Amino acid sequence: MMYNRKKVWSWAFYDWANSAFSTTVMAGFFPIFFEKYWSNPNDVIQSTYQLGWANSIASIFIAAISPFLGAVADRGSAKKKFLFFFAFLGVLMTSGLWMVGQGQWQMAVLFYVVASVGFMGGNIFYDSLLPSVSSNENVDYVSSLGFAVGYIGGGLLFLVNVLMYQHPEWFGIADGSTAIRLSFLSVAVWWAVFTIPILLFVPEPKNENSVPFLHAIKAGTKQLKETYNHIKELRVIGIFLLAYWFYIDGVDTIIRMAVKMGSSMGFEADVLITALLMVQFIAFPAALLYNWFAHKIGTKNAVFVAIGGYGVITFLGYFMMDPIHFYL
Repeated sequence: MMYNRKKVWSWAFYDWANSAFSTTVMAGFFPIFFEKYWSNPNDVIQSTYQLGWANSIASIFIAAISPFLGAVADRGSAKKKFLFFFAFLGVLMTSGLWMVGQGQWQMAVLFYVVASVGFMGGNIFYDSLLPSVSSNENVDYVSSLGFAVGYIGGGLLFLVNVLMYQHPEWFGIADGSTAIRLSFLSVAVWWAVFTIPILLFVPEPKNENSVPFLHAIKAGTKQLKETYNHIKELRVIGIFLLAYWFYIDGVDTIIRMAVKMGSSMGFEADVLITALLMVQFIAFPAALLYNWFAHKIGTKNAVFVAIGGYGVITFLGYFMMDPIHFYL
């Protein structure tokens, strides 16, 4: 496949689009705002419990339906349609957070869980479109580009949102709480606008055996059963999927709960938000550098190095006592 710059960047810009949700909402403002505004600010244990359950429900739900959705999308040539559906769901629910009043933690959890399902579901079909814009020779580069662009996109909007929160008077906003609620609305707009390129310029993968949607459901169910049987026969695939499930759930838990943990330990919100903002811009060159690193030592070895480093840092996080430890 020839390198098509327009298609590659259109694909990568979906990461730019939805990284605003993972940064501003999921990792940044939602955990703090949930504790201080929607839940009981005097009971951090309760708010941590509620947020943990919200994240678990969203993750378990998407894990349960994603194999079936993937199989249906394959047979029905509907990857972009599913991407649009989940992105629209995420945008709609994220914008809904703007309307949730103080103390309405149940409503906040509902919008957040459904928005998270939209975010994760969209990512499934975003990743499945990677072969449409890359080849075996450049797939690592294109994938790394997506990550890098996502960090920059999420970081830029998060920077604006942080300034809105810390200096609401600069933007003509009444207070910090209103600024955070407006930040959720800005994420929805950002996500919606920058989803347009992938829908317009990235082609749906060709499938000569494509069938109508209702037939695709039946064919997808059959394909899912066949895939499960193949996994049982090929033990290494089952081990890989199980290992990836544990690893990525660990990563997601840290991303979603790190700020909440710091807040529960009494760290100031400004400290936590600033640390998260730094991560976004450090991660941009790191994502590109890791592409070079993977070529040097091999993709599998690079993954092992990353997981090992992540494991050590996570273990050390147990001993975190001071705000400076959160930065490290």
